[in-house]
Amino acid sequence: MKAINKLTAAVMASLMLMSGFAFTSCDDDDDDFSTEQYVGGVSLNVFGPCPVARGGELRFLGSGMKHIQSITLPGSGDITDIKVISDNEIRITVPQDAMPGYVVLHSSKGDITTKTLLSFTEPISLDKVSPLTVKAGDVLTLTGDYLNLISEVIFADDVAVSEEEFTSHSRYEIKLPVPAEAQSGKIILSDGAEIPNWIYSEDELTVTLPAVADVLDLTGAKPGETVTVTVSNVDLVTKVIMPNDDEVEFTVDGDKLSFVLPANVTDGTICMVPASGVKVAIATIGVALPEDVVAEPASDVWAGDIVKFKGVNMELVTSVTFPGVADAVEPSEKSATEISVTVPEGTQSGNAVLSTGSGAGIEVAISTLKPEAVAYNPSPAALAGSLTVSGRNLQHVAAITFAGSTTVEVANPSATEFTLTVPATLSAGSNTVTLTLTNGETVEVAAIELSAPECAYATVLPGEETEINAGETFIITIANADKLTGVKVNGNNVQYILNGDRLIIQVPENAGKNSNFTLVSSNGEISYDIAVIPATHVENVIFNQVINLDWSGDEGVNKFRIYKESFEGVPSGAKLVFHITPAGDAPQIQVNDANWGTIVTLEPAVDATLAEVELTADVLSRILGTDDGWSTTALVIQGQQCVVSKVHVEWENSLETVIWDAGWTCSGWGGNQDLAWGGYDWASVKPGQILRLYLTPLVAEGEWWCVSLRHGDGWGNLPAPFPAQFDTPASPLEIVLESYIIDDLVAGNGLVITGDGYTVNKITIE
Repeated sequence: MKAINKLTAAVMASLMLMSGFAFTSCDDDDDDFSTEQYVGGVSLNVFGPCPVARGGELRFLGSGMKHIQSITLPGSGDITDIKVISDNEIRITVPQDAMPGYVVLHSSKGDITTKTLLSFTEPISLDKVSPLTVKAGDVLTLTGDYLNLISEVIFADDVAVSEEEFTSHSRYEIKLPVPAEAQSGKIILSDGAEIPNWIYSEDELTVTLPAVADVLDLTGAKPGETVTVTVSNVDLVTKVIMPNDDEVEFTVDGDKLSFVLPANVTDGTICMVPASGVKVAIATIGVALPEDVVAEPASDVWAGDIVKFKGVNMELVTSVTFPGVADAVEPSEKSATEISVTVPEGTQSGNAVLSTGSGAGIEVAISTLKPEAVAYNPSPAALAGSLTVSGRNLQHVAAITFAGSTTVEVANPSATEFTLTVPATLSAGSNTVTLTLTNGETVEVAAIELSAPECAYATVLPGEETEINAGETFIITIANADKLTGVKVNGNNVQYILNGDRLIIQVPENAGKNSNFTLVSSNGEISYDIAVIPATHVENVIFNQVINLDWSGDEGVNKFRIYKESFEGVPSGAKLVFHITPAGDAPQIQVNDANWGTIVTLEPAVDATLAEVELTADVLSRILGTDDGWSTTALVIQGQQCVVSKVHVEWENSLETVIWDAGWTCSGWGGNQDLAWGGYDWASVKPGQILRLYLTPLVAEGEWWCVSLRHGDGWGNLPAPFPAQFDTPASPLEIVLESYIIDDLVAGNGLVITGDGYTVNKITIE
């Protein structure tokens, strides 16, 4: 058998010297070793191995190697069959007639001659491999010459057998056991040098694999079925793998191999694998699926109902996913012909998906129970009046929407009717009606005819361009003015003036951006949501008299009192402000409680016009909690060389409304649903309001954490462009509630808060 030699080492251990360059030689002299980089142009750095086997590969490393046109070896002449690996490496096969001597590389730029002689190893030869077909554990015999120099035999895919494992080793013969991991292909003899000589066999070795006469066709097979196949050399099988690469247990009885199809078996090829890792096909499978499936009932279903799905192969169904619901439901009963499933909350009309363990699924249409035969009483109905909606299947109605835009929540509907107050902001005449069900579905029903209200109502409301300021008045025109008995803002009575059909309303200073105005009549009431420009700065004058402070003077002239009534509703952090004119070079204002205990003594500058005291929670508590036993005195003010002309309290009104402050720690994507599923009325929120989440991260500074805001139904993401999550946000996290966000929160059953690595302390809306 012909011997073929190949050099495969990546780095030469023996380096050569070329003329004109300081290259290392192939001897072991440490002084010749160099770490010099490639110098560019056409230059040779190293070549090897040295010594080399005739028939083996000789490698040349340097710069511009692709420009080498031929290489002269002593005894062989010019060699032009050059294998170009890269610009830095070329290779040639050493002819059998090559002799020791200098090697010359030829290029158009000139010749390069090595400074070290090329030398040769003993002529290792591999003449015969026997047998050429083997099985793991068989003894392989290699014959040739100088085989005593071989330290390793390498099978395909780098499966190596060292000389310690040879059963026989001489100059002319090597015997060794075929390893279990061996694969078919050429074998390699290696001398084990640092840069080894490799001698390839001319013929390929065939390693026996387990085999089947015919690959089984398992089309229509079901999980749980046992598959048995006749396998030659079955003792070589180490594992059986499914199409998804999962291993399954198997048994062997003689030449029979058996295994059970797992629940998650998928379409594809089933293989057996010996120790070598080579996959051998056993069978192809097309997994059976449920067929001819129908739902009973298929219509008028609702959460809590039992639906039976009937058909063929129904025992394969592992779960059912209902439309509108993220989580799958497992069957409560199952047989080969039918399964029983309880319909989950949130199910909508659409296709239920019946899934099998293989991950495949089939779809079956179902529809939910819908309202029918809807009628209205009275008809026409008056705006702001009571309305009864009657019909069938009304028990699941959550809200009713008039004219496509005005929605009213429905409380405690029965199967046949529910009542509500018609919104006063609708237009008289025909209005469309949409019912929203508790599962989120909507149903268009008969239109309703509406008439003007019988109580006092606004015929013209302020337009968007009208500015209404907290603390000021505004005017609206009303009808049925004779029925008006009062006006409320955000549930509190306010002052008003009625002049014919013109109603002047006093807006409270604490009115927020979206305030509710109610016209109360003797025969009913109507409410309107009206935008108000809040009065964030509050300034109340609590003393307005000129007092010349003098320690020895009289009360009312040189000292004065301020009473507890002046501090009702004043928040902590407010300021008590004295308007002053200093009357000397050492002005002082002493602020005392009702029992003349000093709270603070102010010493304003001689040119000051104001002097301030911060009303902290402790100061306010002392002001309101100190009792002199005979009056409602809060403060006694005295001092010297200072004239006080006025005193006021001031503060900034926060427009934020706390909607949740229970405190909750989020880790591992848990969820807080306190503001979902009716926990907060998101329909009351107006576009442009700001949602703020006050957060405390639980991770070290710079580490990742995130907040994800979702709607209640299935914890689904809010619609784009709303972000799926906020990574390491600032606190408070501020969200401008645009219309599409509010609409989704209303339709999707509120807000769910999730994410990882933080505590949410409170949530506000401004």
